[in-house]
Amino acid sequence: MSHDLPEADFEEIARRFSHLWQALNAGTDNPYSPETRQILLDRVRDALDRGEARLGDADTRIVANSFVLEALVHEGALTQVHRARHRDLGTLHTIKVARPEHADDPVLRKLMLREAEIGMRLRHPHIAATQTVLRLADGRPALVMEWIGSRLAELLQQRPLSPDDVTSIMTSVLSGLDTIHAAGFVHCDLSPLNLLFDGDLSRLKIADFGISLEAGCRHEELDLAFAGRPDFASPEQTAGGPIDGRSDLYAAGLLLSLLLRHCQACDEGLEALAIRLSERDPQNRPQNAKAALHLLGGPAKRPAGA
Repeated sequence: MSHDLPEADFEEIARRFSHLWQALNAGTDNPYSPETRQILLDRVRDALDRGEARLGDADTRIVANSFVLEALVHEGALTQVHRARHRDLGTLHTIKVARPEHADDPVLRKLMLREAEIGMRLRHPHIAATQTVLRLADGRPALVMEWIGSRLAELLQQRPLSPDDVTSIMTSVLSGLDTIHAAGFVHCDLSPLNLLFDGDLSRLKIADFGISLEAGCRHEELDLAFAGRPDFASPEQTAGGPIDGRSDLYAAGLLLSLLLRHCQACDEGLEALAIRLSERDPQNRPQNAKAALHLLGGPAKRPAGA
């Protein structure tokens, strides 16, 4: 068989692979538990995937031979978000991946798989659905989610809002938060960039669980010094302390204040709710999202002119 490598190099590769196989192969004298051995095997597969992808010339627009990446819709410091189309079904999806230069980042990989696990546990009309997780040719995880075409941040740049718009948005947000908190999680990254809709604000959905936490936890437990958007993070989140659902309510209060600044008319009830939600002391905020929803319903039921 013709090849470019000297025979001695092939023998060295074969010898090293033999040693690796012997170390991983199950046997009576194997020092690893079945669980540990499976983890090691997965690590070897990941390393081979990454190495093969770097040597190959595969079409990087095709994911799992099933999705075509049509457009890059968002690019962050660590991740990319694409609009993708299923090659057989023709359906649109969102696919989130680590940037290629971060393919070997173990912390980012752990966070993305964790994000997928959280997202797949949450099902609600006001939460963007996580559909599955795929593995790219180079070993990176790819999160497949439902495609929702617009961000609230874009709408705020296009037109003013009415009080009904604001109420509709906040009803969607608080309803989604209620489900997130009931599942034991805190979103930690609520902002207009992570609120998606398809043209109907009554169907607005919360997206992006990349830095979500279990209630009572801190971000340092995920090896993150600080996570979140400084202009929406609660005081307890900024300080790196343990947080619960009231931290998301603080962000919801700042969101409501922002919406009201884009509103065509004043609404004293909504303004009072924004102040209540964004109290610096968590004890002074509503106890939970359901209580905040109840307060939101008050202004909507007020008689005209009251």
